[in-house]
Amino acid sequence: MCSSRKILWSLLLLSVVEVGLGVASIVLGAVGISWVRGEHKPQQGDASPVWSGLCVRPGN
Repeated sequence: MCSSRKILWSLLLLSVVEVGLGVASIVLGAVGISWVRGEHKPQQGDASPVWSGLCVRPGN
């Protein structure tokens, strides 16, 4: 059976991994946005979240 110390260290390790993956996701998203931004002219609706298209459809 696992001791409570091993469980705590496992939870700490998993928490650090999760935070690291979250930071990596944010960094990759920012890099992707800046990379795409240089390739095309910004259009209406580029900064809108995906779900907002359910209520308001951007013009062509």
